[in-house]
Amino acid sequence: MNTPLDHSRITTYLLENLQQQTPSGATEWLQAQAVKIAGADKASPLFIAFGQASRYFPKEAFALTTEAVASAKKLRKDWRPETWDQLKAARAFLVLHLNASDADWWMAQLSRLFETGDMYELEALYAALCILPHQGRLAQRASEGLRSNISTVFDAVALNNPFPSEQLNEMAWNQLVLKAIFLQRPLCQIIGSDSRNNANLADTLLDAVRERWSANRSVMPELWRYVGPFIDDSNFYLIEKLFDQGSTLELQAGMLALAVSNYPPAQELMGRHPEIRRQIESGEVTWDSVGRQYVPFS
Repeated sequence: MNTPLDHSRITTYLLENLQQQTPSGATEWLQAQAVKIAGADKASPLFIAFGQASRYFPKEAFALTTEAVASAKKLRKDWRPETWDQLKAARAFLVLHLNASDADWWMAQLSRLFETGDMYELEALYAALCILPHQGRLAQRASEGLRSNISTVFDAVALNNPFPSEQLNEMAWNQLVLKAIFLQRPLCQIIGSDSRNNANLADTLLDAVRERWSANRSVMPELWRYVGPFIDDSNFYLIEKLFDQGSTLELQAGMLALAVSNYPPAQELMGRHPEIRRQIESGEVTWDSVGRQYVPFS
């Protein structure tokens, strides 16, 4: 990120919103633990409090007002704490109080926390990657989370998290998208997709389209989001086939893909579907609307 994170304001934000949703005893405990963590020359207070947090905070929605959601994005670009639960927010608050002045020491303690965490603790840590110190040193940790066989841990990294699009290299990013498609995760919740589109990913996805169609199997409509900028002579026939045989939702996805293409025949094909084009231009049809309507196939 270009602008350094203001961790003091982020922790204040988390605490204030937790205070509105949880018993006063819980946030009093949280503040007391934060003082211990910040004042210690060892990480043991964090490890203890991190595990104990589940006694005080539930895995219920971290319910935020519209104003609070907007405030979060001012503190950290594309941050979506409204997708967290209260326990995740409390654990993020605790981690942010660990002294990060010595990057190597901080990284070592964070690694220990990751290596010993249970499923719910890992979910909290991976979701919080986007607000932790030393962002540039956490890409490998994110990649490890993406390799997890636990879908909720994968989701904590891949979905509603701005960290991957900002920090992962192209290979790791492409693997994220491919695994999300394989697991049938909602691609509309992957932040930064359009900015990270690349030809290698598009080629891989188009190969998958050919294979699935040859076996008379469907593909996720959202997949075409990653193909749109790379439509050309070699693959346009696939788009034409999509329009010949696709459902309404697939046609909407195809039109959204065509909308970002500079390939002249793509614009001509868009002209044949004026109603969907109008819906795209008016904002009625978006990648989010396509993603919300899609029911994963078995």
